[in-house]
Amino acid sequence: MSINMSSSILEQMQSQTRQITGASSLNPFASAKTTENNPSFSDILFNSVNSISQMQNHAKTQAEGYLSGVEGIGLNDVMVSMQESSLALNIGVQARNKLVNAYQEIMNMPV
Repeated sequence: MSINMSSSILEQMQSQTRQITGASSLNPFASAKTTENNPSFSDILFNSVNSISQMQNHAKTQAEGYLSGVEGIGLNDVMVSMQESSLALNIGVQARNKLVNAYQEIMNMPV
């Protein structure tokens, strides 16, 4: 592919992107600003960890309630909540592993 052809394709992509987003320039860092409508990566990560923790606490509370004989808590409810919390934890661990692998890949890139 020649340089002229590559630059032509790049210009077409940029014009289409401007039409879609209505942006006057393609600044890749312009969308990285945090606003109230767009939570930051750290906010999303913090909320995810809190959600996993809440699910585990809920499962633990239900298990303790079932063992104590609290009315309205069935074995099926306990098992489902424990499996949900286990699945959420596994997903969180997998996401962490992917993030660590991505970080290591970036750090191993030659500059």
